[in-house]
Parts: sequence; C-alpha cells; structure tokens
Amino acid sequence: MSSRIKKSVQFIIHNLEAFIWIAVLLYFAFSPLPNANHFTICPLSLAGFQHCPGCGLGRSIVMLLHGHISESIANHPLGIFAIALLIGRVFVIFTNFFRFQKQIVSANNQL
Repeated sequence: MSSRIKKSVQFIIHNLEAFIWIAVLLYFAFSPLPNANHFTICPLSLAGFQHCPGCGLGRSIVMLLHGHISESIANHPLGIFAIALLIGRVFVIFTNFFRFQKQIVSANNQL
C-alpha cells in the first residue's frame, strides 16, 4: 500500500467519530422537513408517555438546519445547543489529531 493511501486511511480511522457526526449533520440538513405524523422509535413515546426529554430534538435540528428557527425552538429548545455541541466536538477531534501529529513530527525531529 502506498504511503499516501496509508496516511489517508489512518486519518479516516483516527477521526471516524468526527466523520460520523459530519454525516449525521449532512443527513439532517438534506432530509425533508418533518410533518405532524412522524415515525418514532422512542421507547417512552411508544409506551404512551406524553413527554420524553429527548423527543423532538432530531426534528428541532432538522428545522434549524433548514432555517426554521422558531419551529426548531418549538420542537425542542435545546436543538441549537445540540448543533453547537456536535460542531464543537468535530472541531475538537480534528484539532487534537493535528496537534498529536505535530507532536510526533517534532519528537521525530529531535531524535
């Protein structure tokens, strides 16, 4: 395997969590807007409970990524925080990877 391919595979493997979060955000950004009759897999909602603390968070994120801010907040007030948290996590993962690579290079140069 060539050095360039090996480095690319290593980059993807070490940053897999970040790529998963990016894929989730892209899926939400390009998914259709949810309607009132939505499918749910929430066990609390399926058990008949009226309110689940997490219900509406996915719809809130989708609405926010489509630019519908008031509807997003109506679905779940923490949707904006969730997007900020995911984007922040992606940033931290990539920053840590590049910082670690820089430390490896400087350690190899000192040898």
